[in-house]
Amino acid sequence: MRVLAIQHIDCEPLGSLETALMDAGATVDYLRPLAGDTLPATLAPWDAAVILGGPMSVYDGGLSSLEGEVRLVREAVETGTPLLGICLGSQVIAHAGGGRVYAGEVREAGWSQVELTAAAAGDPLFGGLPRRLRVFQLHGDTFELPRGAVRLAGNEHYPNQAFRLGDCVYGLQFHLEVTPALVREWADFYRDYIAGAAGSPDVLAELEARCAALAPAAARAAAVLLGRDGQA
Repeated sequence: MRVLAIQHIDCEPLGSLETALMDAGATVDYLRPLAGDTLPATLAPWDAAVILGGPMSVYDGGLSSLEGEVRLVREAVETGTPLLGICLGSQVIAHAGGGRVYAGEVREAGWSQVELTAAAAGDPLFGGLPRRLRVFQLHGDTFELPRGAVRLAGNEHYPNQAFRLGDCVYGLQFHLEVTPALVREWADFYRDYIAGAAGSPDVLAELEARCAALAPAAARAAAVLLGRDGQA
């Protein structure tokens, strides 16, 4: 299996998802549009694709590659090509499907819990996962679900934390790909953002303290999702 990974910023790679993909025998082709890489005209050379996160916003012109990414998302929906969007990537998918992306009222940063919906129980990827998942959050934006999308997870702050569009295009507002090394890097790179979200600098110490226990569980959930039906 050959997977395309669209990466928006150096510190947000595939993380534990790359490990799961490599263990499954997949090859990963990174494409970095903001570093000058050109988006492909089609997803045809790849079996699946992932659109990764980043600090940009869909709604304010901060993502210069938005038009090309939207085109690829729509192609994936039409052709049934497995595609996963993480954080910013989920917002691209929502936008591509006609959902409004906008600034939320609460900034989520750090470990939190999302609850799977009743629809998730019968979903090809989410079915069989625990009803409550401990995940890593790093966002202040949110979105409306596109028409026809199936809501799969939410929490008290944001009801739309995971969804499916079409047969095999999935958006995750949260990060299941985190590793201890990534959390440490994000705690440093996004220090002001994270501290501002929590209202206390203590959250930075808490991120590392809890990472050793929580990141492996997130990685296991990510591996489960990747292992279902050969989808990304």
